[in-house]
Amino acid sequence: MSNIQSLGLLSLALLFSACSHKPSLEELQNFAATEQFPEDQFLAQESHKKALIIMAHDDDDCAMSGTIAKLTAAGWTIQQMSFQIHLMPGKKENAASIICAGNLPIVDDGIYRKGLDTMQNPYLPIPYAEIAPQFYQEKITAALIQKVNEFKPSAIFTLDNVKGGYGHPEHIYISQLVLDLFQAGKLDCQRIYQSVFTDHMEREIVDTWLKAKMEKYGYPNPSEIANEMYGIEGMPAPNVQIDIQAQAQSKMAYLRAYPENVKRNLRKFLPYYEDFKAEEYFKIFHHEYFRVIES
Repeated sequence: MSNIQSLGLLSLALLFSACSHKPSLEELQNFAATEQFPEDQFLAQESHKKALIIMAHDDDDCAMSGTIAKLTAAGWTIQQMSFQIHLMPGKKENAASIICAGNLPIVDDGIYRKGLDTMQNPYLPIPYAEIAPQFYQEKITAALIQKVNEFKPSAIFTLDNVKGGYGHPEHIYISQLVLDLFQAGKLDCQRIYQSVFTDHMEREIVDTWLKAKMEKYGYPNPSEIANEMYGIEGMPAPNVQIDIQAQAQSKMAYLRAYPENVKRNLRKFLPYYEDFKAEEYFKIFHHEYFRVIES
């Protein structure tokens, strides 16, 4: 083997080693919550064990999927509804079927946002007043009222209506609509559980990790835009936490079941989740956090 070949192989080996670097548990710990909140009592004690997950996109439930798996294991009937649904690679089922009864479309024709096919960056924040007019409001509202009240859940899970996690208009729209209908007494439900990060998690994951990834590929950072546009400092604070460590295997199986194009997005909000065994990862990320809104 020539010196040039040897150097070439060494360079490839070093490149592979750098690309396959596995972070330490201490590095991973930096992303985990440092705060503590009261353990949720309602879900553990509720006798009417039915819940709905209502999202713009099926993978939006990534930060609550351990809770959903926990409730399903406890005998709850849980259905997910979203605008966009992804099938597992090579299968006819969607990933939600791993942790609940699966996913159904909010609107049966799949058409929910005006001009979506021509938008360059549909994930970027827009002013609150401009969000609802971009959607087929009447159709979506009618579908939600009908499907929720036919199902009759005791709890509905959404993202927060203030920032929608990081400013995506579709996240904010559906979460705000569900909240508005709930507070107007039009949905047969007792509580809304909005999935949120703690302040520390948001600083480390959204404000730092996500920002670096967006800048690396030359994309505008929606979180910074949302904070400035809406005059906020981030997501609403949680008021309860739920221990999901016992659901490590089912949550990890769910997260890894998505096609690669979805996992690229999940990596922005679940740092290094594919690099660790389920028990290792969720020993660190052992709780999920919610802002609970009562009727």
